[in-house]
Amino acid sequence: MKIKRTLAALALGLGLVSTAQAGLIGVKSIEVTNAINQWLQVAEVNAFNVGNVDVASSGNALASAPDTWSGFSTPGKAIDGVTAGNFSLGQIFHEGQDFSHDTLTILFNDVQELISFSIFGRTDCCSERDIYNIVFRDAAGETLFSIGNLQATAAQNHTAFVELPNTNRQIPEPASLALLALGLVGLAAARRK
Repeated sequence: MKIKRTLAALALGLGLVSTAQAGLIGVKSIEVTNAINQWLQVAEVNAFNVGNVDVASSGNALASAPDTWSGFSTPGKAIDGVTAGNFSLGQIFHEGQDFSHDTLTILFNDVQELISFSIFGRTDCCSERDIYNIVFRDAAGETLFSIGNLQATAAQNHTAFVELPNTNRQIPEPASLALLALGLVGLAAARRK
């Protein structure tokens, strides 16, 4: 009888240990700004969830910004799946006013758990501008994680990639540890008898 109770306590203790997650939990939106006070221009934003789906460009998000340079450079260009980055071909988002500190906001339909983020800059000109500040926010607008001075200026690929942190590591709560220890002590005592 004591062994059954001890095993039940042990199972309960193990069940209270929090489970590990693979990525940044609770992301509702991503905000992109220019880090060097230049024109904000973005060819593409990719945000992969734990299912390895790019939830930014798969129809699960809406992009918005205060203004745009023209009808060829609307915010939706940043999540249309095209990474080429040529402004004259209508492949990028480009803000409408210089030095206005515009923010490109990617709003997800549902809260996401993200494992990685990448951003593609402009390829036909002016790639030196493509240095970004990125903020990941929850549904209440609180900052979950931020990246400063992310550069997508490389001549070869004009992209920057970031693996996002795991925000829910497997860390037992103190009460769970105490219960687990009690179960182990009880199991050892029952075994001695």
